[in-house]
Amino acid sequence: FAPFATHRGKTYPLSLAARVAVGLVAEGGVRLFLFGAPGREAEQLEQMAATLPRTEVMAGRFASLRAELGLMAHLDVMISMDSANMHLASLVGVRVVSVWGQTHPMAGFLGHGQSLADVVQVDMPCRPCSIFGNKPCPHGHYDCLARIAPHEIVARALRGEGKKP
Repeated sequence: FAPFATHRGKTYPLSLAARVAVGLVAEGGVRLFLFGAPGREAEQLEQMAATLPRTEVMAGRFASLRAELGLMAHLDVMISMDSANMHLASLVGVRVVSVWGQTHPMAGFLGHGQSLADVVQVDMPCRPCSIFGNKPCPHGHYDCLARIAPHEIVARALRGEGKKP
């Protein structure tokens, strides 16, 4: 699970991401890997993982991109924002449940070989408000992300568990 992205308009709120992680471990009984960048993201993921069984933080633990891709290639599913992790998992042939906020998969950025059936998003009249997710929310609320229910992400990931593109 990779809940972060470079821009706020593409980053799932951490409190909701924590509920996704809990749901995956509780409902799916999965072994959960948390992906992110070294530093602050890694620290936030460590806090999230502290109480979760079968959960490991991968942020900052790889000596190379090749090593990270090696782990990703063995995943049953990657849950990722519209971010680099979505594209990396796609490149190694892993099914990705992608979560979209300000951006929209129809703008041409869905991961290679991924299915629209694995896209999680909420329809809002103001979406998409940014092609790259790099602009502030024009309404100041980022509801496009906050309205995505954690159980929707969990259900989507577990529904097709083990199916790769």
